[in-house]
Amino acid sequence: MFRTTGALVAAALGASIVITPSSASAASDWECYGTQVKRCATVWWDETADTFRARAKITDVAGGGSYQVKVTNVKLLRTSSSDWVTVRSAKDYDGWHGTEDLAGTSTVNPCSRPRESFSVVATFSWKGASSGEKTWRPNHAWGHLCD
Repeated sequence: MFRTTGALVAAALGASIVITPSSASAASDWECYGTQVKRCATVWWDETADTFRARAKITDVAGGGSYQVKVTNVKLLRTSSSDWVTVRSAKDYDGWHGTEDLAGTSTVNPCSRPRESFSVVATFSWKGASSGEKTWRPNHAWGHLCD
């Protein structure tokens, strides 16, 4: 059995490397963008179970344009050579929400592939004063140092 000795936010396709101690939780580190509609994604680390899952959320920001929002097609990706391969996915077609929508995949043991990085991609949609849809992936990946 593998034991996690720390977490590593690994370089992915040119992104910088950031090392996170195992006592810190990468679980709360959302990568976000947007002003009136905030779109966020992360590879969520469950410290207790020592697993990863892809998570995405979209929020209608207070004081913005009063949008309905949804997030769909969330995927947990892993590196394979120089490509990304889907290892978990969640369609999450539960419809439009008034303020926020959150979706996530099932979990994976990151130490089952100790030399690979994981990332997340999701589709974010909004409608209101204007409408839009964007499929987005943060410019870095997450991984574990396992022994």
